Amino acid sequence: MAGAMQRYRHVSILVTATLLLTTGCTKQEKITAISEEPANYMPPAPPTAAATPAPRPEKVRDKAIPVTKANRQKAQLSAKRITSGMGVFRGGRLPKKTGIPPYPVWPPETPSSRVSLDRFITARTNLSLYDAGQKLKRSFEDAGYLEYSYFAAPGGFVLVTRIEKISAKGDPLPGTERYQLPNQRSSGSLTSFVRGLFLDAPPGFYRYIAVVVSDEPYRTSRKTLTSKKAESRLRAGSNNLSTVYKKVAFTSDHNVDALIYEFTKNVRTGKVRMIAPGRLEPSIHLTKTKLNKTIRSNFRR
Repeated sequence: MAGAMQRYRHVSILVTATLLLTTGCTKQEKITAISEEPANYMPPAPPTAAATPAPRPEKVRDKAIPVTKANRQKAQLSAKRITSGMGVFRGGRLPKKTGIPPYPVWPPETPSSRVSLDRFITARTNLSLYDAGQKLKRSFEDAGYLEYSYFAAPGGFVLVTRIEKISAKGDPLPGTERYQLPNQRSSGSLTSFVRGLFLDAPPGFYRYIAVVVSDEPYRTSRKTLTSKKAESRLRAGSNNLSTVYKKVAFTSDHNVDALIYEFTKNVRTGKVRMIAPGRLEPSIHLTKTKLNKTIRSNFRR
């Protein structure tokens, strides 16, 4: 028993010594490692959390605009508008196909007289070619021309009226006589027939007007317009301009010319011929028809 206790003490002493030696070596290694670090050594900074970006300001949404046909048309119109010295107007040029018949002869036949109407047009701001056509139509209506037709032309259009009978001084004849065609007999047909048997029978005079609106230069052709062709053009044209003309601006580049054709009929022979050059000055035609006043009045509005 005593021997066993003695062996137990020896084992305990050995275990304790081993533990002491192991602990001492570990502390020594730590001390040595610290001593080997440089004098200016700074321990690394502890890791920090990644900076979170500042929140973006919330985008203010525009008030939703309902998608309707009217709003789409307004947006398309705004996209096409441009600014010039004349104001805001729609830009663009006429396509080849305008939706209305072209003028039968282009360039048009040589008239008896030709006069510019630009001096009577004092306002063009924000007008389209369609607007110009409507104002010209009202101008002719105010002057007593209730029949007219539209034709397409390069860079614009042509507005024609019905051929009318006039006096030797250029005044439109009163009542139903005004729009008697050259091949029609007048109300006093018997009297005209009797007077036509003599050489001193007064001739009949007629007038046909075509207004050309175009921004392209042109010159009249050498062809001659007959009274029958002038009569047929009223039926061959369109009753109005197409919507294509609403997309093109009516600017100062568009010239507005009145082509005036005078005809005379020999009552004795019944032959009708065009007078070139005309008997009357263009200003007389404009005064007698009152177009000088009606055009100026309608283009002021």
